[in-house]
Amino acid sequence: MSIKLVDRTIWPTFPSMIFASKIESASLLKQIASDVMKLTKDESAGTKAGNVGWFSHHHLHEAPEFEELSTLFLQEAVSVMDYMTVVRDEVYLTSMWANVGFRPEYSHQNHVHPNSLLSGVLHVSMPPKCAGTAFSDPRPGARILEPNHTELNATNSGVFIPKFEEGTLLIFPSYLPHGVPSTHVSYGKGYNRITISFNAMILGDITIRTAPLSLR
Repeated sequence: MSIKLVDRTIWPTFPSMIFASKIESASLLKQIASDVMKLTKDESAGTKAGNVGWFSHHHLHEAPEFEELSTLFLQEAVSVMDYMTVVRDEVYLTSMWANVGFRPEYSHQNHVHPNSLLSGVLHVSMPPKCAGTAFSDPRPGARILEPNHTELNATNSGVFIPKFEEGTLLIFPSYLPHGVPSTHVSYGKGYNRITISFNAMILGDITIRTAPLSLR
């Protein structure tokens, strides 16, 4: 007896969505990079990571030279929350900061962004062959058994590095682990890896009965 199956369906259950877009203006990206590099000369504006990198304070969304960019980030965060049908009174940026890699050894260990709903990263300057932002599987039990595969793809890999280029903006849930691996390929003279990141949160009442919250 042969049993026939019909109506085959694949359900993408509990996805961790990464929303990608791109700033096309090369002149705007160049200006943003210039503004960030000016900050690296100001000792009060950030902290050096040895001789391989630098990161700014977390209040760039309050700086006049980054007002246009912070407005864009907020608008995009609102659009993502609309897509996710998040009920809220308001959306706001809790923080915004720049990261600069001077050398390919620059890296950022895997991490999440607590006390935020969405996070984002704009790839401002990407030297040839520099590392992209790498995302890790957030499911704690997913790698307990890891068989061999004929190829790695979105259905089986524990790490995902989206296609990126200068101007790529990625927005994702703040719980999604991510980082930047180091490389050993020279950036080339005059090149720096520059990104600007942000966190977005909501104001309003969460009325789920097991954990009611008032975020004001």
